[in-house]
Amino acid sequence: MDRLLVGGTVHLPEGARRVEIAVKDGKIVALVPPSQARSWQKKAKEVVNLAGAHVYPGFTESHGHLTGFGLALETVDLTGSPSFQEVVRRLSAKAADLPRGSWVLARGWDQNLWPEKSFPHHRELSQALPEHPVLARRVDGHAILVNQKALELAGISAATPDPPGGQILRDEKGQPTGVLVDAATDLVERILPAPSPEDLARRQLKAAEKLAALGFTAFHDAGTGSSELASLRKLAQSGKLPIRVYVMLDGSNPELLAQEFARGIQRDERGMLTVRAVKLYADGALGSRGAWLSQPYSDAPGHVGLAVTPVAKLKEIVARIAAAGFQPCIHAIGDEAVHQVLNVYQEVLAAKTASLRPRIEHAQIVRPEDVPRFAQLGVIASVQPTHCTSDMPWAPSRLGPERILWAYRWRSLLSAGARLCLGSDVPVENPDPRLGLWAAMTRKTPQNQPEEGWNPEERLSPAEAIAGFTEWAAYAAFEEEKRGQIAPGFFADLTIFDRALEEDAVLSARLLRTVVGGADVFVARGGP
Repeated sequence: MDRLLVGGTVHLPEGARRVEIAVKDGKIVALVPPSQARSWQKKAKEVVNLAGAHVYPGFTESHGHLTGFGLALETVDLTGSPSFQEVVRRLSAKAADLPRGSWVLARGWDQNLWPEKSFPHHRELSQALPEHPVLARRVDGHAILVNQKALELAGISAATPDPPGGQILRDEKGQPTGVLVDAATDLVERILPAPSPEDLARRQLKAAEKLAALGFTAFHDAGTGSSELASLRKLAQSGKLPIRVYVMLDGSNPELLAQEFARGIQRDERGMLTVRAVKLYADGALGSRGAWLSQPYSDAPGHVGLAVTPVAKLKEIVARIAAAGFQPCIHAIGDEAVHQVLNVYQEVLAAKTASLRPRIEHAQIVRPEDVPRFAQLGVIASVQPTHCTSDMPWAPSRLGPERILWAYRWRSLLSAGARLCLGSDVPVENPDPRLGLWAAMTRKTPQNQPEEGWNPEERLSPAEAIAGFTEWAAYAAFEEEKRGQIAPGFFADLTIFDRALEEDAVLSARLLRTVVGGADVFVARGGP
């Protein structure tokens, strides 16, 4: 036996109790009553005293972007910028440290936090940085802001048409404002210098190590490209990946899909890297008015958002995914996008839904008549609780008083029999699971606002919120017999806090240890 973890309060399916955890070859081999601990300690190579800490099944981030998170950790952080002027200041400060003509990359701006609450024009940015091309990604990842230099390099002018599934925002003279939405972002992104294999590996490791330090033992990577996947495979083969990665292939890359479908579903021997899902986009994001609604936005009459991928194309690709036995995972935020994706699954998958476990990523706005269809069709709702608490100051103006009741309706879906899994969409949101748990349990900001919670009838219980990051997340990745519970035969993936994650304590809980396959990937200073 490799390790015996003693002295912890272990959270089991039947409830929390004092039990010792015996680990061998990366798996839990026994749950030992404290009365038998002494005899088991003699067999163990290492005994770890948890000193009363609370042991949970290893947490899973059910929807995020691993390489994007690593890149965000290396680029200009615009999160929380209170004005466009502050955005320009941060970008200018970064440019001062870079060689002339090099790209300035950033992420995190949100015009909803600015006094005017409107998309910016690049003029002020272009005046401040005339020699450096700039690409600053909006917080939701579905829009970018670029300056004149970047527009020129990309060949974007007043004569450039909007690409299918995208929009070039224009001023009163028809000139590009520098804001590009959804598919239009490709016009600039395609001219960015490609990251080297060393860049990708560094960013992936940096992101994975940060996630481990937050308590995550696994990560569902939503939209992995070919070069990113090659890097992940090398990291897994070399034993360097600190957490498990479940890959959703980039569904917009037909060559990648053909190659991986020919390989079939793959999982390495240690279970550190799994390739068996595909990520597609039905629409954009609510914050950038790219979410596809059935009726116009309440604050933008005549605009219903963007169908990023035509429905006919979705059907075609989902049919290919199903034929290969992979799991389809489709981003759908607006009510029309959710409705159309449910229709695609119903028409294309038919009897295969039970075996393929199709997912709708985000499922933010769901019409009442579509709520029961998730359970009826066997569709998993992959939701991100912190989107709710981040969006609630401005979402009502986007949707109006009736439709806002259709938004972030976790309890409604669960009560109708649907399966959920929880995440953060990192780097769109802070991935700290304590924030996700708090948002799911309370529908309040960390500052405890609003006092009664926002649409509080849609809250989850503490046990349900934790299941969303553990047991339910494991099911969403076909891992319910290997992960998501603390039980003999399961991987020894554990997330250990100093206290129980109840509503009144979750934000103040301190992560003490993260264990993957029986090995520590994070240990807090001064912790057991």
